[in-house]
Amino acid sequence: MSTNILRQSIEHAKRLEAKNGQLTAQLSLQTPSLHRAIQTPLDDTVPVLLDFVVRYIEHVVEFVDVLSIIGINANCCEYTEAVVNFCTSAFDQALPLSNAQTLNGQKLTGQNALATLMAQAYIAHRVIEEVNEHFAQQFNEPLIPMDMTRSNLIIHQLIGEPLANQLDLMAQGIAEQLKRDYLRLDSGIFDQNASQEIAWGIEITHWPCLTDTLAVNLSLGQGSVKTTGVD
Repeated sequence: MSTNILRQSIEHAKRLEAKNGQLTAQLSLQTPSLHRAIQTPLDDTVPVLLDFVVRYIEHVVEFVDVLSIIGINANCCEYTEAVVNFCTSAFDQALPLSNAQTLNGQKLTGQNALATLMAQAYIAHRVIEEVNEHFAQQFNEPLIPMDMTRSNLIIHQLIGEPLANQLDLMAQGIAEQLKRDYLRLDSGIFDQNASQEIAWGIEITHWPCLTDTLAVNLSLGQGSVKTTGVD
């Protein structure tokens, strides 16, 4: 799926949500049972979570556009484009729903397009997370200076189990295929010197999608950390 088509799908889903409030209703039901580590404004929880979900989805488009530019600048399009293609193809993935067709206990229908995109975006973001971990293990640097781990944890709960666990397995399978077919050091495609160009070849402040923050906090351990859909 091209990013232009994906943007159109997101806008369509946002219009549907504004009309029928399907995901808003789902989030309203989930709010009382949110994990205590997810901290939101008490009087504004549902709008904040909805905004978080929308921007989480939109970030996939922003990420793949930036990654394409990085590939050109670092002369490594062969494998950055592979990651881009796998991330956008996540939105063509059929969700492994049960006969009940539910997402965290709620029926998932064509009218709940935003919830479907949230689940598909979760696959893409988890693929990115797995690929970044692969690069970090090989070069002590991620593919791109961004960490979606905390945002993914929030979306994991909003999706609910067992579906989120199944999506994790799908993402891990995609990432393994990427690493096997495109990111192997002995494949002849991967330039071992490119990691420095990828890590330092851009100024992170040039890309708002890498530094933007959302009004959702995730408390980890003893403290509370400001979570981002793009952090």
